[in-house]
Amino acid sequence: MLSSTKSRLAGKTRIALIGFGTVGQGLCEILISKKDYLKSKYGFEGVIVAISDVIKGAVYCKDGLDIQQCLDLVKSDKSLEEYKDDCEKGWDSIRTIKETNADIICELAYTDVKTGEPAITHCKTAFENGKHIVTSNKGPAALQYSEMQILAEKNNVQFLIEGTVMSGTPVLNLANGPLAGCEITSIKGILN
Repeated sequence: MLSSTKSRLAGKTRIALIGFGTVGQGLCEILISKKDYLKSKYGFEGVIVAISDVIKGAVYCKDGLDIQQCLDLVKSDKSLEEYKDDCEKGWDSIRTIKETNADIICELAYTDVKTGEPAITHCKTAFENGKHIVTSNKGPAALQYSEMQILAEKNNVQFLIEGTVMSGTPVLNLANGPLAGCEITSIKGILN
């Protein structure tokens, strides 16, 4: 969990999803099914305030979305823009990153492994707007890791890439957390 989220309202961490495929939908399902556990164990209450997907549409509600409604819409092949409540709709990813009240941007868009786009632009835009990035997208980490880290630090936010390594196996946090100080000489697994 991000320990230094700078602007929480009533203890809630506001999240915007850029991309709403398998990973984004899976995250929403976890936030629904583990809501009470996450709050009691970690004091974490994640609220999805925006979703922007080039195929599935976009919706933003500053007080939080009914994520079950969002899941139901996409599972029935409907656009997120058919969301029932009075919310902003049709925003592209850049506007979503810049103009929502999200604390964290989950960058889950498609990956262009040659250019890292559009993920690199998404990350830079988030950092420049004081928002943390959590990503499963390999592009920014593989092609511009140092630049991403520097830009995140400059803007006092975090660039978290755990989901890019070994299908989200907590290798990076394990090395920096419980095994800090240990000399890790190798890690074996299927890496892509």
